[in-house]
Amino acid sequence: MSTEISPELVDRMIELYCDWRTAFWDARAAYARSLDVPAPDRTLAFAAYTAALDQEESACESYAAQVRAIQSRCSGDTAHAERSHASLH
Repeated sequence: MSTEISPELVDRMIELYCDWRTAFWDARAAYARSLDVPAPDRTLAFAAYTAALDQEESACESYAAQVRAIQSRCSGDTAHAERSHASLH
């Protein structure tokens, strides 16, 4: 089995990493905003924060899946990729 990884796979991994980091900072900013809102607006601010957390989690899972896909191509070990995926849950 070839261990060569196509540049497209690496480019996609980097893109997904950047998406994840952007979502992380968006969640952090939403949390900071939620601390400064008046009491009547806290429920809405918290909803925005949890939505940002959901986005961050989704971006993280996409990035992790791409990393596992590349790892499995390098090792030829699909069981390793499956174990890695299971450990996230």
